[in-house]
Amino acid sequence: MSKTSKSGGTAGSIFGLIGIYILIYLVCSVMFVGLFHTGLLKNMEVLMYRGIAFIVITGIIAAVVMGIIRKFWGFITIRDIIMMFVIFCCVNTVLFVLVPVTVERSVSVFMLSYMEENSDQTFTQESVGEIFTAKYVNDYGAFEKRFNEQVETGTIVQNPDGSYSITERGKFIVSAFRTCAEWFDTDRRLVHPNEN
Repeated sequence: MSKTSKSGGTAGSIFGLIGIYILIYLVCSVMFVGLFHTGLLKNMEVLMYRGIAFIVITGIIAAVVMGIIRKFWGFITIRDIIMMFVIFCCVNTVLFVLVPVTVERSVSVFMLSYMEENSDQTFTQESVGEIFTAKYVNDYGAFEKRFNEQVETGTIVQNPDGSYSITERGKFIVSAFRTCAEWFDTDRRLVHPNEN
């Protein structure tokens, strides 16, 4: 009795399918990274949103490639095409948020990078704090960048008099953040700034 998968394929077909998944995933992941070095969606200034858009684009390409291969290898099913898209998008979203998005936003990344570039010096906690404020906040416009991201994503809106107000979308997101903070017992001051 031969080993078979639920779809009736042989053990060799199963290993072949795994190989196809891995190959398509790797090729499309390289394509995903490459898209950041093109002008595509350059007007989308929020890195996370641009990255998610690229993940969806390359995920669709991965699914299409799997569909093309299906024409030649009958053991590939519609389920495999859907799974290719889902696996690609899920894995790359996690990796993208954990690494590039963290690098772009992290205070720790800036602090360690600055100290590494000036490793011939020693620092006090106060001096690092001053450097952070002077360079990261003031010179690099960190606050302005994050503020403009919120305007762009519609969580805050500019009023006719030039002031800004939070939108219903913004309130919904804050509610979600507070729920998350409660579930995982994070620092409440970040989601309840008026509390001491």
